[in-house]
Amino acid sequence: MKKFATALTLAAALTVAAAPAAFADDTYPSQTINMICSHGAGGDTDYNARLISRMLEKKLGVSVVVNNVTGANGSIALTQYKDEKADGYTLIATNAMSLASNEASGLSDFGYDAFEVIGIYGKQCGENLLVRADAPYNNLEELIAATQKDPETITLGVAMGGSSYIAGLIMQTEKNAKFAMVDAGGDGAERMTSLLGGHIDVTIAPYTLAKEYIESGKVKSLCTLMSQRLPATPDIPTASESGVPNLQIDTLYVLLAPKGTPAAVTEKVNAAVQDIVNNDPEYKQAIMDFNFQTPYALSIADSIARLKEQREHMMSYSKYLQ
Repeated sequence: MKKFATALTLAAALTVAAAPAAFADDTYPSQTINMICSHGAGGDTDYNARLISRMLEKKLGVSVVVNNVTGANGSIALTQYKDEKADGYTLIATNAMSLASNEASGLSDFGYDAFEVIGIYGKQCGENLLVRADAPYNNLEELIAATQKDPETITLGVAMGGSSYIAGLIMQTEKNAKFAMVDAGGDGAERMTSLLGGHIDVTIAPYTLAKEYIESGKVKSLCTLMSQRLPATPDIPTASESGVPNLQIDTLYVLLAPKGTPAAVTEKVNAAVQDIVNNDPEYKQAIMDFNFQTPYALSIADSIARLKEQREHMMSYSKYLQ
């Protein structure tokens, strides 16, 4: 009887040790959360990560420390941390378009489903197709016609393998555009510097980076690559409206966790994020002031559906990328 009781006690102890009790809503989190940002400091992905981390600290009651691990359009951070310990204390902040385009280009051999999805927590105010103000073309149709007239003479600065590169491929495959595509850096700020310096003729960058140059008359936006016109620039048409229907690049900011992270963690963090994004006036003001974004957050299920949709769109061009 004593041996039987001992066996039961041991079995119970093992069960407790194996169970994710530490991840119950009333105990998680209990220590600092490490948030890995896949892109460089100062950019839009970084800003979104740092803002949501600051707000999560208040909401969850623990420190949320952001660390930038950059390179290869975000794939270095994603590769390095996708197999991190799934204990709820490592989160990854990236953008969904980089995740999808890296897989489509072969830069990564995995997609969103290599992680536990916490949720999409923001939508960029918009990628713009930009040229210097003295460029002879004023819309996308004129630009494409110019590349056809003088093939390989108009340089499009992109992040090779990234979403900007795929945008160039879409214009090539669907409208026979004949750009000379060159690698002008994985960060939009680098590409803006190259455009302003005359090293490239055209580039793609977020409106947040281009705004001051558009307003000062140094560059002009021919179109936005978002699926809808930007609230901040309602007079700038979309690429779809400009004759390239599939040229749609919605940059969505997403939080991921290593595969196997308990559902109690992902659900609690998603609920906290949605509450912040949808209800916190401080968050709303900050995201509008700096990034010109309107609050946007999705449930885990809706996030997965949106990520799947983006992945399929990018993968439809994978044969041109690999």
